[in-house]
Amino acid sequence: MPAEAVRLLTTGATHGKSLYLALLLSEGKEYDRYLAAARLLLTEQEFQQAQQEGRSQTLELAIEYALSLPLDSATLTPKIRDEFGGLTEREREIVALIVQGKRNSEIAEHLVLSKPTVEKHVANILSKLELTSRAQIVRWAIEHHLTKSSS
Repeated sequence: MPAEAVRLLTTGATHGKSLYLALLLSEGKEYDRYLAAARLLLTEQEFQQAQQEGRSQTLELAIEYALSLPLDSATLTPKIRDEFGGLTEREREIVALIVQGKRNSEIAEHLVLSKPTVEKHVANILSKLELTSRAQIVRWAIEHHLTKSSS
């Protein structure tokens, strides 16, 4: 639910200084990461609209809005699977870093993961997409508009 996430994150950032922001968005790193992940899933117009909605609502309205959202995202799964080959959010982050030409060790350092964990993710990506090389991952990413750099 990327648009909803952008809307809520923007409301929190706009009205800031809450305990939530202090804990979750420490030094802005998590905030930027979540926004970058959502931006990969939205058009620029959808992203800008969600941010505008977030800026215009109060924290109280944001809480009501968040509580109204469904907890079960099963209805969203087919759309995400169609668009992204069933890749998880983390796998899409790794695809974006592969597109940037990063090696597994560099990806591990960037995402604060172990190199074997990154290798497992890359193997899962290749398997899910039925590909055999990193070059094919890059081509797939370009075709699916996953070439924007992550934070």
